[in-house]
Amino acid sequence: MTDFMYREYNAEEDNIYTEAMAKIREGLKNGLNFNEACSVINVDVELKKFIIDDALKVMIAEMHYAKGMTLKQVADALKVPFKTVDIANMEMLEDVGITAADVYKRSNPGNPVGNA
Repeated sequence: MTDFMYREYNAEEDNIYTEAMAKIREGLKNGLNFNEACSVINVDVELKKFIIDDALKVMIAEMHYAKGMTLKQVADALKVPFKTVDIANMEMLEDVGITAADVYKRSNPGNPVGNA
């Protein structure tokens, strides 16, 4: 699995994030491909990387998991390489697994997690 980082947003970054996600969605709605839609956001380079990463995962969740499109169809619709979509999907699934395990641990202190 590729290395990826988690990010906690402060209040200001959260507002920037929300506005940027809205701009990306608007761009996609207006016919831009994913990269074109992302290019309109003008924020700190590091924050932009996280926003774009999250935006792709949101699009995958909506298009693949909610609407039933294949990952290839998602890649084609967004006009991004299939490998990029596949990696983002795998990262997203790994993140869901980590989050689920953390929630379980907090809800069931002292109980083993996984194949223990």
